[in-house]
Amino acid sequence: MAGRINRHGWIVLRSYPSALADFCVDVFEDPDGGFGFEHFRADPEDGGRWTPIGGFGTLRFESLAAARAAAADAVGWFEPVD
Repeated sequence: MAGRINRHGWIVLRSYPSALADFCVDVFEDPDGGFGFEHFRADPEDGGRWTPIGGFGTLRFESLAAARAAAADAVGWFEPVD
């Protein structure tokens, strides 16, 4: 969800759900500088909470486009479309 801020202070610019909405990729701006992404899953046993599974959240890129391209390379199902 655009504009959402998570526990890391990230400003999520776009959240891309998988076809079944059980995974998503969030692309964010870091208030400390740069852009990044993270891969999440939602499991029914967790009450639908989104759990980070990619370990990509510490990576930073100089542009939103670079972060999206890196996410597309790293997450097999992800194809960013706006």
